[in-house]
Order: sequence, then C-alpha cells, then structure tokens
Amino acid sequence: MTVTAPSERKEALNQLLGLPISSIYDKASTSAKVSDDMGVTFVRKLMREKGYRSIAVIKADTGKFVGIITRGDVLMVSSSKSEATAGSLAVAPPAVLQPSLTVSRALDMMLSYDMWEAPVTEGDKFLGFFSLGDVIRVLVQKYPEVLKEATVSDYMTSDPVSALADDSVAKIWRKMVELRYAGLPVVDGDGRLIGMITQYDLLAKGYTRIHLESESGAAKGPRVRDAMTRPPSYVLPWSKLIEAADLMVTRGYGRVPVVNSVRDLKLIGIVDREDVIKVLR
Repeated sequence: MTVTAPSERKEALNQLLGLPISSIYDKASTSAKVSDDMGVTFVRKLMREKGYRSIAVIKADTGKFVGIITRGDVLMVSSSKSEATAGSLAVAPPAVLQPSLTVSRALDMMLSYDMWEAPVTEGDKFLGFFSLGDVIRVLVQKYPEVLKEATVSDYMTSDPVSALADDSVAKIWRKMVELRYAGLPVVDGDGRLIGMITQYDLLAKGYTRIHLESESGAAKGPRVRDAMTRPPSYVLPWSKLIEAADLMVTRGYGRVPVVNSVRDLKLIGIVDREDVIKVLR
C-alpha cells in the first residue's frame, strides 16, 4: 500500500488501529507455553532455543491459563531454586487481552503498563502473545510508506544508557532490572558503539543468579565483553524509521542503536519498539 497524502496516511493508520488483534498477532506464539508442573530448567532451555521473551503457564490437568514467565524472571532464579516448577514462578500479567480487542485499545493497555507483549486468552484458554513487534511487522509489510516518511532522529531516545565492555555482568544486570531495560548498547572509552548486551545474551550464555553476585567480589567474574553481541547493527539519525523497523522484524531486535556516522560510530541515541509505535499515536 502506498501512502502519500496526509489524509491517506491517517486513513491507513486508522485502518490498522481498528483491526482486531486476532488478525495480527503471531499464531505461532501459541506454542510459547508450558504446563505448571514443568521445571524452570526446561523453561530456560525453551527460551534459549526458541528465543521466547515470555512463556505462558497453563494448568497441566485443565489447560487453564495461569500466568506468564519472562526472561527476566528466569534470570533471577538461583541455583537453589533450579528445581522449582513453572507454576511457582508464574505471575499474573498486568494486562490480558481478548482476541476481539482492537489494535488501538490493546496498544493503549500495553503501553500504560510498559509491556512489549501481552497474552491473548479466550475464556481460560491461552491463544498466544500479542506484541508491539506484531504491529511493526504489519507496518513494514503493508504500510511501509508510513515508516519511510518518518526519520529516526524524530523518534529516537537521545543520550541512551549504555554499558562498557569491561563492566561486570552483575553490574549491568542490576542496571537492566533497575531501569526495566531488556538490553543496553555497549561502547568503548570514547563512546563508540562496539556491541549490544541483552537478556537473551545472558540467557544464551547460561548466566544464572546474576542478582546474587557482588560487583566488588566478582573481580574475575564474567564481563560484558564475554556475553555481548558483536558487531552491532545500527542506524543513523537521518535514516528512515523503516530501516530500524525492518531490523526489528527480520532479526527480532527490540532496540536499535543510533550512531552519529558510519566512520565515528559515536552512540547518540536508541530506537526501540515503543518508539516505532509512536508513528501510530
């Protein structure tokens, strides 16, 4: 769909916002679930292998939806609780969506609770997860002109929080928890972007009990450079928003760093999924 005039752009966005989420959310996410009697070690393995950000927990005997487990929840589990069940770790999410809910209403609910994805249920049955990524995927595939009209500098967050390669994993994990961030860009001493460190990186590398580690007592412990992803993908401030959105869709990124130039690679901002969604607000 080509959108040029402001009136056409508004009509296209209203059309998307008025759709029921049942027509947008990834139906494959219905497999992101475990029964409440499964062990947390299995949940961790499933997240690591499938890349799930959240997993729904259902009752083993009835199939009733119980709650969700996030990557952050799994990373907080200490070894002494490694035999805990999924049911003991599941929490009730701030918002549970119905399939008939419009995209507009679902986004309002999720953003008010700072949620990037929320479970979709019908009655007590878990149907899958609806995420900001689902909306961005539709924007990229069906309404690309809307994103091509927007510039990264108008939507990015400037002067983002970052990590240093020599920071301890424990320190950066605590910063992620404190700020409710799922990942941070990594810079060198001159502020040049050199990598990204995310919850998935920590999960994939097998880190556990991170919150129990002392930064001062972990002089020889794991450092960000040991877990970060490199080389990092990035966009420029004059890039069109569709470039960042396309990276989110094709590579599953939750956030994309913004640098001042290809030559200098100085970190000046970051664009996350919520920033991209702002084109709809």
